[in-house]
Amino acid sequence: MSEARELHPAAEISRRAVLLGMSASALALRPSQAMAKAAGDKIVTLGGGVTEIVYALGAGDRIVAVDLTSTYPAAARGKPNVGYYRRLSAEGVLALAPTAIVAADGAGPKETMDVLASAAVPLVSLAEVRRPGDVATRIRAVAEAIGEQERGTALADAVSADLSTLAEDIFHIQKRQRTLILLGPSNGGPLTAAGSQSTGALALELVGGDNVAASMTGWKPLVDEAVLALYPEAVIVMATGAPVSVDAVARHPALAGSAAVRDNRVVAADALGLVGFGPRVAHIAQGVAKRIYSDQAFRELPARPWTEQAPPK
Repeated sequence: MSEARELHPAAEISRRAVLLGMSASALALRPSQAMAKAAGDKIVTLGGGVTEIVYALGAGDRIVAVDLTSTYPAAARGKPNVGYYRRLSAEGVLALAPTAIVAADGAGPKETMDVLASAAVPLVSLAEVRRPGDVATRIRAVAEAIGEQERGTALADAVSADLSTLAEDIFHIQKRQRTLILLGPSNGGPLTAAGSQSTGALALELVGGDNVAASMTGWKPLVDEAVLALYPEAVIVMATGAPVSVDAVARHPALAGSAAVRDNRVVAADALGLVGFGPRVAHIAQGVAKRIYSDQAFRELPARPWTEQAPPK
């Protein structure tokens, strides 16, 4: 097995690159929205990561509605809900008379987003996160949208520092594990794995795993024979709305004989925390990395208020 630096040059992220390197694509909002500033007190957040950022910026009390994926912090679950952010109704969102709408990439459908974009309400649609530095860019974009630039800079800098610390520790791993990242639970259906150019692929970069499903693109269901052929050395199961049983995953016929199960490297991870790319991402990713690389030394990340459940505001 090659060393990490040979397999994944992108993993060799210096502290300067994480803190300062921002992708041009992530910086770009839609042209008509680039200068949108909505410092109002009635914010609708579409996407769990967006909601987390707004709470971390201390503006949770200004949120009037969230979407179904906004499950953290606990206070977000008490907000009015406009449904799943990929299947929105424009009428349902606008009926709340928001003064700002902030949407994660993938919010839709397109027809709904076109209506929202043409409404007399500032709408900011965030670019996709493609590399670790884009997390800070996303935080700053949300802060700009709600008029919290100063807090946004502080939050972005803190999260970037945490990601940088993690990246430096990951860089020193001598043998990276061949890792499969799955959406779960499967409820008896085929296992759904993350290929290249997916949120799961970036999550694997953060935790230091080599993606055994990199030959496919995006999230795809896999037949058992394909999973058997991958023979992962570690498995990360993304916990979504339903609880995930690591034991049940380990007993899956396609995984039971894998090195991941043999070596106790089947890990459940908070899906929103890891692939929502909000302010908790470094802490969640480090927790997963510690499980996969139990003999590796990781520096403790600073305690951050946004990694703990915040009280309602």
